Amino acid sequence: MEITDQNKGNLYILLTAILWSTGGILLKWVPGNAVLINGARSFVAFAFFCFFRKGKKIRVNRIICLAAVCMCMTNLLFVLANKLTTAANAIVLQDSAPIFVMTWDSIYRKKLPKKKQILVMLMAFGGIFLFFFDQLDGGHLLGNLIAICAGMMFSGVFFLNSLPDSGSEDSSVLAFFLATILAVPFFRDATLWDGKAVLAILALGIFQVGLAYVFFAKGSRLTTPVSASLISLMEAVLNPIWVLIFYGEKMGKYALIGAVIILFSVVLNVLHSSEEENVQKKKLFKSQAEIICNKSE
Repeated sequence: MEITDQNKGNLYILLTAILWSTGGILLKWVPGNAVLINGARSFVAFAFFCFFRKGKKIRVNRIICLAAVCMCMTNLLFVLANKLTTAANAIVLQDSAPIFVMTWDSIYRKKLPKKKQILVMLMAFGGIFLFFFDQLDGGHLLGNLIAICAGMMFSGVFFLNSLPDSGSEDSSVLAFFLATILAVPFFRDATLWDGKAVLAILALGIFQVGLAYVFFAKGSRLTTPVSASLISLMEAVLNPIWVLIFYGEKMGKYALIGAVIILFSVVLNVLHSSEEENVQKKKLFKSQAEIICNKSE
């Protein structure tokens, strides 16, 4: 039985989601402050990308630099959130990013979102609100808020990479370089890490970030954006499972309900965006056909 290119693409995206999902448990195994952990992981990822790119120059402009700052802050806030709240809360709240993208897109285009989009946004924010019914002590509350900020920063990455003159690979490499520079004053503390922590950092940089990006880049070229977006949501499903199995950390009852609502709203958003894209393509095809017909007459 022959495997189609789309099936290969879907498999690559699934492997990407599996690698991404290991971030929660690996971060739990590394002691220290978030700046150091994020910087060490980014240094390994930066070295991996330099080898993978084989000397290819990094393109730099205003959009790419802004996207790099957003990605750097996303990673830093995500690591910090993992230290203050459950790994499941951190990843699900960060994955609410597509909902925030609609907000930035509406502001940028100076156009109000449609009714369907508003309903999806309200549903997602309702799910986020449920997270604050569980464990309202200072640590988890702060961690949840930081995770939401990570989602907002992540949405900035999505939005900026959709603009003209953007470059996701270039901004990613710049983000890893920036995170490494920010962590330089703390690198001395890394000497206190044991073998388990060092292996976790290497796994984070090489597999959870580096190899995952390679798989994602290949998969994105072979499958549809809708399939890629939906399959990548497996990260938010698998992340809590690994943390529960290897760390014994559980989600609260209300947080679990909120997670289901958020993921459902993201799925609706992806499907709605796909529908809108198909409508635009049909309009473009129809207008081109009319132009050809008029010319032939």
